[in-house]
Amino acid sequence: MTKTATILALGLTLSAALTACNSKTSANKENFGITIAQYFDKKGEMCLDPINWPVDVYEVDVRQRKLYPDNAAGQMGALEAAGLAKGEDVELPEPKVKVRRYTMTEAATPFLRTPAGKKPRLCWGRKQLDKVVRWADPAKVGDHEESAVIYTYKLANVAAWARRPEVKEAFPVLGQTVDGEQKQKEKLYVKLTPQGWEGLGLND
Repeated sequence: MTKTATILALGLTLSAALTACNSKTSANKENFGITIAQYFDKKGEMCLDPINWPVDVYEVDVRQRKLYPDNAAGQMGALEAAGLAKGEDVELPEPKVKVRRYTMTEAATPFLRTPAGKKPRLCWGRKQLDKVVRWADPAKVGDHEESAVIYTYKLANVAAWARRPEVKEAFPVLGQTVDGEQKQKEKLYVKLTPQGWEGLGLND
């Protein structure tokens, strides 16, 4: 093989190697970052658990609110203070008892999401990828390869009401997430498709 042919062959080999490294199917930080960002685009919204409106709060719940700030009275009181719910006293016919009935206000509408086939939820922010930390070596699972990606995320578009102390106390998961928004670390399982890596459950 001539010197020119050798150089050409090495160049083609190097080009092929670089192409393989930059392939959408490669297990690397860039591809996994894109995968997580795509997952967040579809499933990155942060929401409260579904609430069955209207919510009736009994006197016993009110009495226990200080002891259990995340009970029905605490949660509805926090949402009312934030302007997202409105309470009024009503009397139930059977059994005959007075309750505080809460309904959503118009101020809650911009935060309301109703996924297909699921109950409405109040959403207060969105996950945004911070960085990919590490990942497991891809392994064969059935007819495809899978991996697990560890990453950190930050919060974006956090609603002002989600930062209110009474809301964070009434909804502990929200409170822990908001208070630790610079330290959140999670894992996403991903699978390899002909188009590249995809988060498991993306289309569920």
